Amino acid sequence: MPTVLFDGFCSTCNRWAQWISKRDSKSVFELIPQDSPEGDIAMESCPAPLKEVDSVYIVNGDQWFVRSSAVCRMLWKLRLHWKIAGVLLWLIPLPLRDFGYDMFAKRRHGLLTSDS
Repeated sequence: MPTVLFDGFCSTCNRWAQWISKRDSKSVFELIPQDSPEGDIAMESCPAPLKEVDSVYIVNGDQWFVRSSAVCRMLWKLRLHWKIAGVLLWLIPLPLRDFGYDMFAKRRHGLLTSDS
């Protein structure tokens, strides 16, 4: 089962996790805040180059995905129209996708002010 590790202190990230949960009709994902005891345990096996990345993570076995690659992989596990959206996003070159992700990530704490 793929595990999604997200920033539990970020209201935007919490809303994203809720959005995924509502659309995950087959319960494909396990959603865990990074700053929880379970998240701490999962992050222990995170590859060193990824530990400092400010990102959502998808962990599937020993494979770790971050930034836009993680988002695409989440979308691919949902219903058909989200899979298509994920494929279209994947077609954007990785440096541009990750640049967009990073720009969003820098501003995410100010996007939604209510806690989830």
